Amino acid sequence: MNAGQLVATVGILLPLIIPLYVVAVAILLINDQRDPTRTLTWLLFMFLLPGVGLLLYFFLGRNLRKRTMRSGWWERLAERAGPVHARLRGRYAAEIAHGEDTARELGFSEVLELAETGEGSFPLPAYDVRILASGAEKFDQLKKDLAAARDTINLMYFIWERDELTQDLIDILSERARAGVEVRMLNDYIGNIIYRKDQLKQLTAAGGRVSYDVRDLGQANYRNHRKIVVIDGVLGYTGGCNVGQEYIDGGKRYPAWRDTHVVYGGPAVAALQTMFAARWLDVEKEDLFTDRFFPPEYPPGTTATPALTVSTGVDAVWEVARRAHVVGIGEASQRVWIQSPYYVPTAEVQAAITNAALAGLDVRLMMTGIPDKRSAWYAANTYIEPLLRAGVRVYHYTAGFFHAKSMTLDGKVFVIGTLNLDIRSLELHKELMVWFLDPELTRQHDALFEADIAGSRELTLADFAAQTRLQRFRDSAYRLASNLL
Repeated sequence: MNAGQLVATVGILLPLIIPLYVVAVAILLINDQRDPTRTLTWLLFMFLLPGVGLLLYFFLGRNLRKRTMRSGWWERLAERAGPVHARLRGRYAAEIAHGEDTARELGFSEVLELAETGEGSFPLPAYDVRILASGAEKFDQLKKDLAAARDTINLMYFIWERDELTQDLIDILSERARAGVEVRMLNDYIGNIIYRKDQLKQLTAAGGRVSYDVRDLGQANYRNHRKIVVIDGVLGYTGGCNVGQEYIDGGKRYPAWRDTHVVYGGPAVAALQTMFAARWLDVEKEDLFTDRFFPPEYPPGTTATPALTVSTGVDAVWEVARRAHVVGIGEASQRVWIQSPYYVPTAEVQAAITNAALAGLDVRLMMTGIPDKRSAWYAANTYIEPLLRAGVRVYHYTAGFFHAKSMTLDGKVFVIGTLNLDIRSLELHKELMVWFLDPELTRQHDALFEADIAGSRELTLADFAAQTRLQRFRDSAYRLASNLL
């Protein structure tokens, strides 16, 4: 076929192909039952870049929640986890009732009702909760606790880098594995794809097991962003820190790194263990819902705090962690203080924060003032300006990269975990948050927030008035692109 014939053939086929493409794309997007704004954005993108747009949609845009709902996964998980949770409800009935009473007294009972109805979560006592306000503080304590492990260690991380810190941790884990401790590590596949695996091979050679979540590139947009360590089934860690030297000192990119983690013991650790065991069951087909990982008794603590653990992600029925933020902000009557490195929220989160400020509450939002993702940084501007107009005080933390994910409400409730206030965390990634119903613990974190203000710059409407039209267009374009996720 010569060039002239090829052009003629294309001319004949193109009028037939285009309508078929339009119909196929429309059916595909409509059947996904996504947010209308996101659906229209994808339609526009696929029409402007037909081949590229369709390819990216299959990797980044598909709604996999429906597939999970139809797969029977939640029913299989309930069958394995149900007996464990039933035993916890029976053994700690008085403590659960105390947690529910505390929530009512503090004015946040709707969050507990949401968690119970949405995913069967209930408050359990967390013993001796400790806030770890830096990577150095976290990893110093974690090394000690790992070295003292006697039976099992389960670790789940979004990113496990390869450097001197990870080598120290691998050495400890390998020694424990050789001593007979069962060590399991489950990391996000995409988040760790760039790092060499020689250190992890050292762990597997010692008897540890290493696996990866979300290996299917078709699910690349649904990452496992949770950070969990459970030691001997009785001690748990969670929060914002991944694993790497930069989470201690900022590494080569940042002058410092600011993050928050928590460590605690008690029955509340069972919720973290459940999240690990669920993903391990899905990935490795091994059932960890046994007494070895969920002990009948927990070592007593000096203090006990009611703790409610909630999750979100494609493997969460009602995305309770996201909804709990909205409900909790709505229940607040005095103040809402939030820390998140990024701010590209869903409409409901933006509305909840705006409403709280308009109702006269003391609403503050702190995010990083040193961006690592320009796209999220620019998109955030379009959401921040309306918040300022509503009366929200917004801070850019500039003393280093800011990575903490936390919230306090009315000086009574402290919330911490892995959830960023951006679309990826709120709607796509697997995340978790722990709600501590404890005014004293909340006071400790509020003091930390106030200390962080000293390393921050407060934004004003004048900052946005000084923007050029080109800068505003850039920000709006990145906001539109965020709807493709």
